[in-house]
Amino acid sequence: MILKDIIKKTPFLYKPLLWVVNDVNNRKRSRAYKKYGKEALRLFVKCMDDNNYKYTLAFGSILGAVREHGFIKHDLDIDTFIWYEDYNPLMIEQLKQYGFTLDRTITIENDEYGREDTFMYKGVNIDIFYVYHAIDKYPYCCDFVSIENHKRLPRRIEIPLTKARKLQLFEGINVYIPENAEEICEFRYGPNYMTPDPNWHWVSSYNAIREWPEMIDKVVELSGV
Repeated sequence: MILKDIIKKTPFLYKPLLWVVNDVNNRKRSRAYKKYGKEALRLFVKCMDDNNYKYTLAFGSILGAVREHGFIKHDLDIDTFIWYEDYNPLMIEQLKQYGFTLDRTITIENDEYGREDTFMYKGVNIDIFYVYHAIDKYPYCCDFVSIENHKRLPRRIEIPLTKARKLQLFEGINVYIPENAEEICEFRYGPNYMTPDPNWHWVSSYNAIREWPEMIDKVVELSGV
């Protein structure tokens, strides 16, 4: 622990080491995703459908569904939306019955303002972004950026999302995507979203991301079991 603290306080050591660790982790995630991603998605969808949970794919997984009818080559995880008002705590135990483990939960004020769950299946991450009704113009979900003192900065990610869904064939699996998936893709990835852009970065859609510093002290991160 002492060595770790020294390295963190030494930028010329910490930053290169962090890059190496992140690179190794991303390579491991990529291998697991390619090997087990389809299996993980199939079991997730089966659990959701068997238990009548109203999910859709989210973010890059929506883009993959619309443009590729499958996984985007450089993606590393599976993103999903569930409206928080449709959340049922039983879902966690039910997903475990299908082989998933809860890696972590991040919540704002005991879910009042935001929640994100990350599940694991054979090294594949499945993120559930819970959607809340609009504070500004659009509904939002939250992600959480690591900052100093082991805290996380919550951000509201706004999406022109409705509760209407439609089925889409994805890697040969019938999955739900938002009914206005094409509008969401254009909103987040620009009007040329059907053409892969190796230079796209999330900063491109930063106008739809609202940092929420006043909520930092209300964020709690829980390890899964």
